[in-house]
Amino acid sequence: MPVGTGAPAQSHLQARWLRAVSFGSFRFYFVLALAIFFLHSIDAVMVGLPVRESQSAELVNGFKQKQVELWSEMNKLLIAFATVSIGAIGGFIVNRDKNHPLKQPQLRRAAVSWFFCALSLYFGYLSYQQGTLLLKHGVFDAFTPRLWWPARGQFWCYLISIILFGDFIYSSIGDKETKE
Repeated sequence: MPVGTGAPAQSHLQARWLRAVSFGSFRFYFVLALAIFFLHSIDAVMVGLPVRESQSAELVNGFKQKQVELWSEMNKLLIAFATVSIGAIGGFIVNRDKNHPLKQPQLRRAAVSWFFCALSLYFGYLSYQQGTLLLKHGVFDAFTPRLWWPARGQFWCYLISIILFGDFIYSSIGDKETKE
């Protein structure tokens, strides 16, 4: 076996290959924006498809109750995920190796990820507030713009924040490997 072709050389090649996939590059975010646009288009098409109405008043009331439960559970779940993500971002920043301080681009990624988590929490609160208002008036429809837009904002802001958090972790780990 030639000198320098053992496991350390292979791990160096793997680390070099991983750094070649630049998550912080313009190309990555352009492709990401296209993917999000594609997913949003699918969502818009699905929402626009016709739905057959039920004829039974008893079934309609049961379905409306189920709709309230589904909306409430989704709202709670996204609020919990966003809260945990804010803690994870803070924990990753605070508990990292002090010998490798964060660079400005990494701090920006963490801050923007945290901001989108906070925005997701705000949209969750707004959705909850509007849902409560609709229930107060005895009317609930998850597809009314009062609920539909905040719920979509909550989901998409959380998704963007997780992608940015992943990019932050990837760039931090890649930067740490290059210094070693």
